Amino acid sequence: MDPYTTAPGQSRWRRGVYAAGLVIPFTATQIWALLVLLRLAPLDGLVGQAFVLVLLGSVVAIWAGWRWTYKLGRDRDTRPEPTPKTRIPT
Repeated sequence: MDPYTTAPGQSRWRRGVYAAGLVIPFTATQIWALLVLLRLAPLDGLVGQAFVLVLLGSVVAIWAGWRWTYKLGRDRDTRPEPTPKTRIPT
């Protein structure tokens, strides 16, 4: 064990938790808004088509938020070591 190496930082874990703290309320708000629209709006004609577009936009926004959270929380600097090549002596 090398006494001069520093301990790995916890910043990635913290960023992932902070990002989740932002995304979870956003997800809950999106679901609540969709449920309110579903309950109050008649889904025939143009209103139904607009509701489908809003639903798709909400799904994409929620997916992008959770993807962002996942990317912030994982360790991107650590690369797997390549397998050693076995050389045949010539």
